Amino acid sequence: MSAILYTLALLAGLASIAIGGNVFVDSACAIARRLGLSRAVIGLTLVSFATVAPELVASTMAAGIGNVGLAYGNAVGTCIANIALILAIVAATVAIHVERDRLNEGAVMVGLGALVTIIAWDGTLSRYEGVGLLLLLVLFLRFIVRRERRNARIARARMPGYPFRLGRPILLFSFGALGILVGSRLLIYSGMGIVESLGVSEAVIGSTMVAIGTSLPELVTAVMSAFKGVPELSLGNIVGANILDLTWVLGLSAVIRPLSVGLQKIWFSNLMMFLIMASLLVFMRTGQRLTRGESWALLTLYAFYLAGLILLS
Repeated sequence: MSAILYTLALLAGLASIAIGGNVFVDSACAIARRLGLSRAVIGLTLVSFATVAPELVASTMAAGIGNVGLAYGNAVGTCIANIALILAIVAATVAIHVERDRLNEGAVMVGLGALVTIIAWDGTLSRYEGVGLLLLLVLFLRFIVRRERRNARIARARMPGYPFRLGRPILLFSFGALGILVGSRLLIYSGMGIVESLGVSEAVIGSTMVAIGTSLPELVTAVMSAFKGVPELSLGNIVGANILDLTWVLGLSAVIRPLSVGLQKIWFSNLMMFLIMASLLVFMRTGQRLTRGESWALLTLYAFYLAGLILLS
């Protein structure tokens, strides 16, 4: 009976994600067009907040019930999967052009990755450190809003007939996001049922199955963006999602309950996260685009990360 239930949940999740993802990407592009903003910026902000919701729910709920290892491992594992799995898959399909502003935001992501590794080095992410991460998020969003207001005013001045109506695109965006989130939950439910029946440890589940599962919205957005010829939306979404994971998700989780960080996560997962983020930034700066060869390098790093988790578990 459980096998049938997991199969039905898997099929329903795939259908919900396919329909929701299509609507989600189309409406995000429409919002960007009507606001005079680039698709990459919409991916960095609005799309990222929507796609990071599963990580936020998973980590904060885990912290609330005292499962701090899962809360921390989910956020770090998601950052790794976002780049070395999801973005790499898109870059293996189509070259992604990198705008100058994305380089600055990529540097912010790498800096935050280094900061989280440093403050977690003592084995704990405290409430005060969580508040500090949330304040950094506020400062980052303030910078983005001020920059894009200036750019948008210039773009709008060139657009005849502004302002445009946003009601329908925002409504479709909400429905699309809901479809992705519901579908992701169903896939996680079916996948977790299968994995747990195999006797896999909690630490490995948190850093792989849960991390990949909560990254499904980013994966759907990335694949749909590449399919529709707007891969820059996926790059903005991945960078923005990682910044939110390191500040919003980890910060709020630590405020709820201080997060204990094991030596394995500090010495292996955190360092792998920083290495993968730094590699992405280097790839973004070389030729200002992500190529197929660079995508294979990222996928190789992800394979090494998974192998390390299995050996250390």
